[in-house]
Amino acid sequence: MSTCSRFALYLILLAATLASGCATLPAPPPARQMGGAIARSDATVLGRIALSSVPASGDSGFRPIPMSAYSMDARLTLARLATQSLDLQYYLLQDDVTGHTLLRAVRDAAVRGVRVRILVDDLYTAASDAMLLELSAYPNIEIRLFNPFAAGRGNSATRWLFALNDFSRVNHRMHNKMFVADGAFAIAGGRNIADEYFFSSKEGNFIDFDLLIAGAAVPRMESIFDNYWNSPRVWPFLAFESSREDPAILRERFEKRTADALGAYPTPASDAPDLLGWLPVSADIGKTPIKLLSGHIDVFADDPEKVSGRSEGGTDKTTVTYRVLAAIGAAQSEVTIGSPYFIPGRAGIDAMRQVRARGVEINVLTNSLASNDEPFASAAYGEYRPAMLKMGVNLYELNPTELKNDALIGQALHSTTGRSHSKLVIIDHHLTFVGSMNMDLRSSRENTEFGMLVESPELAGEVLGLARKVLSAGTFKLRLAEPGDRVQWVASQGGEEKVYDDEPDVDLATQMQILFLFPFVPESLL
Repeated sequence: MSTCSRFALYLILLAATLASGCATLPAPPPARQMGGAIARSDATVLGRIALSSVPASGDSGFRPIPMSAYSMDARLTLARLATQSLDLQYYLLQDDVTGHTLLRAVRDAAVRGVRVRILVDDLYTAASDAMLLELSAYPNIEIRLFNPFAAGRGNSATRWLFALNDFSRVNHRMHNKMFVADGAFAIAGGRNIADEYFFSSKEGNFIDFDLLIAGAAVPRMESIFDNYWNSPRVWPFLAFESSREDPAILRERFEKRTADALGAYPTPASDAPDLLGWLPVSADIGKTPIKLLSGHIDVFADDPEKVSGRSEGGTDKTTVTYRVLAAIGAAQSEVTIGSPYFIPGRAGIDAMRQVRARGVEINVLTNSLASNDEPFASAAYGEYRPAMLKMGVNLYELNPTELKNDALIGQALHSTTGRSHSKLVIIDHHLTFVGSMNMDLRSSRENTEFGMLVESPELAGEVLGLARKVLSAGTFKLRLAEPGDRVQWVASQGGEEKVYDDEPDVDLATQMQILFLFPFVPESLL
């Protein structure tokens, strides 16, 4: 949900009285089978490839996937080769070309006899319920919803209106993102399943990051998936959406609905490496063993019971955010943070100040106001900029205008706005955080998140290399102008330095939102 949408709903909640039509979920949820992951087996193609591909030097193998076309290729390849199970967990699974492309591959796997479990957060399903209902008509597919809305499910507005007396619950969402095939390979990172996360949107597209994973980390990821799948916070999709129509009719509708996926994501050329020199997974998967980096991955996630509000005080030591901040706090030389929404709060400022007191360099890359799809989040971050700059934090903000001029990234963006959506932290050139967590209060206190800390100097080096590419392709470096706390944005254009005294390239509508609406938005909603 965009920040503007959150604000509109917040105003509705303030203005509305608790009407008699409000609805809450009954407790407990309806009876459902407690499911468990199917472990990797040497009897499967993916199981054998994974076993042979994990380097002996580490308990897990992995490779970075920074480019969207290669990220979709990896998912489609795993779906096509799966013979036992596919487990998908996503915050957003959109009814668009990207969603259609992935779900057709998942459907094909189910028709082959693969067991498919899809767990999706219920926030955006008003726009995708019909697609999910049609998909449910196929055999071997089960769909469940995290923290569902109880009534008014026809559109987002009525969902929220019927949840007026249940806002404290429905305000908590599942932000996790995970794809697991045959218990052998997994893909996790920042990407949701929607056009804008795979450079297919006509308005704005996100630069993002995933990991392909094999080895010991995968069963730990499956355990986390099972914990959510069997949680009382998760309900069967068919408990809310059902149809009396013949399943064959629903399947025919799904086929027609998703026909636009045919040819939408062509397989990348087998000899075309990505930004980091990795070939597409589809090209490598037949060359056993496939090339992977090696190391240890610490896998963790928030408990689904975070929905209860137990983390809202900001002191819950079990959260993904706490684990990452602890790792940052132990840094000895350098920390580089990439987060699309960066709102450190007082606790974050204090933590950075302690790290800087030891001489540790801190670099932060986030969206500028012009590139941010959530302007109120950007405005909230702006209030912390002077304090961070004063303590010597290096702040960089994405410059969408210059990004379009980059030979590679600009070509992929076409005429759309380029935005960052990567959630990455690199510590001391050897430890890398990859996951779904933003550096903001929603991630730390409201939403559930998934994360991995990867011990690998090689991966850290490649991610830092990516960060340097983005920095050189188009960013503003921030500084304080003397005297006072006045922030300046410095851009390099054609080899020359250009200085901005105000937020660059911000349209009038966004300025008006910030001026008149932002003062009324609680930071806890951002």
